[in-house]
Amino acid sequence: RNRAVSAPRLEGSGRSARVHAMPPRTLLKKPAAKKPAPAAAVRDDLVAPPVFARILPKNVGGHRDDGKAVAKRLKSWSEEKDDARVTLSDGHGETHYTFPTRVFGPDASQEELFNEVAGPLLQKFLHPSDPQSAFLFAYGQTGTGKTHTIMGPEESWDEVRHSKWGLFPRIVDAVLTTMRGRDTSHAFSCTLSAVEFYFCQGFDLLDDHAQVDVRDGDLLGRKQVEVKTLADVLKVLAAVREHRTTASTKMNPALKAAGGKEKDNKTHGGSSRSHCVLHCVLRLVDRSTRDVKTVSFGTMDLAGAERPKSNDNGFASVMDAVLTYWRDPSQVKPCAQAAIINMELAALRSSVVQAAEAHRRGRRVGAPTQLGTAAVNYMTDVFDGRCHVANIVTLSQAPKCGWETWFACTYAEDVAKLRMPDDLRSAKAKNIGKWNMQCAAMNESAKAALERTPPKGHPSSKFYMRRKVEARHWAQEAKIV
Repeated sequence: RNRAVSAPRLEGSGRSARVHAMPPRTLLKKPAAKKPAPAAAVRDDLVAPPVFARILPKNVGGHRDDGKAVAKRLKSWSEEKDDARVTLSDGHGETHYTFPTRVFGPDASQEELFNEVAGPLLQKFLHPSDPQSAFLFAYGQTGTGKTHTIMGPEESWDEVRHSKWGLFPRIVDAVLTTMRGRDTSHAFSCTLSAVEFYFCQGFDLLDDHAQVDVRDGDLLGRKQVEVKTLADVLKVLAAVREHRTTASTKMNPALKAAGGKEKDNKTHGGSSRSHCVLHCVLRLVDRSTRDVKTVSFGTMDLAGAERPKSNDNGFASVMDAVLTYWRDPSQVKPCAQAAIINMELAALRSSVVQAAEAHRRGRRVGAPTQLGTAAVNYMTDVFDGRCHVANIVTLSQAPKCGWETWFACTYAEDVAKLRMPDDLRSAKAKNIGKWNMQCAAMNESAKAALERTPPKGHPSSKFYMRRKVEARHWAQEAKIV
């Protein structure tokens, strides 16, 4: 290369050709290097979500003091508000986790959790002039009480204001009671929806498992049921109980009471094999200005993390699990369900870490554009700062579950490090007349797009399911408005 650069160069032709020597290599000018882009300013006005820990009582379900103890175990905890912590021990000593805003012991009541965890979020959600959205999710090992916390035990679903009611029915009760007690300057509508995320997709638990699509943090196509009484809330809980995917596992076995039937409130259905999000949507209409504000309070019961060895499950890869599901969903085994659940929970943890870094540097938080499941996309959009967020992590005392307890604590540590802006949460007012016209136009457009799309046999058929969801969504929005 050096010889080629310094070789003589001919100019002209024939006898008149002249030889010109090339300049030495050292004299050749190199292109100027591009200056690095200035780093984004690090934000210091971000807010951390509260993270709570709830300790499962001893010898509940599969979390009994039997089996072989593992290296790590839950040794103690402090329920003091000023010194909340969880302590794990192993062969190297003790590790103190200080992520909890508050630790709830085995004797903590559902009412106590509601007042401490959901109470502050409800104050923001029900603010008279500036209502803001909220989101609460529960994470933990399978069988540690996530569904019990969010929805309550099955025995509480037959009675209004049962002493063991979960957080979600108590939230809806508080919304209805508060809104009825206000003056008549505002009209309101309260609707509930329930969606489960199973095998990377979203399905409507109130509409015969119709498919739901995730778009920019919203669940398109989900059925919204208006509730006016607490009896209506019990009907929604019964539908969720009937249609949610569950299975009996070693760590969370199904229990059938005498005279009970499968999927009734006398029976414990076992382990939840899907993530379930329950939404309470509140629409407030100012009668004088005809402006409407829409806010939502979401609660999410994540499927339990588990090691295959803990549940005596065989190994299944994510690819094998997905292929089995597509061939025949009835042939899916618990080990395949666990593979998908653990994959999504790991991706969700990555989303938490990435959202924390993006907010710190003032960058946009976005859901994965490739290989992102419906559950991960939905949760990632929640972390962009659009709503107040709180987390409950449930922990087991069983010596054989020490590794799962340790993993749950490290997971909660990452959530506690999340920092989000608080200037994006206020609901924007829309004129109900203009919104009505917009929904009617979108409804007609979506209906026309679906009508000209054949279900199969045409290149555009790949958009059929997507357009079907959009048509269902806008038809319902137009009806609600």
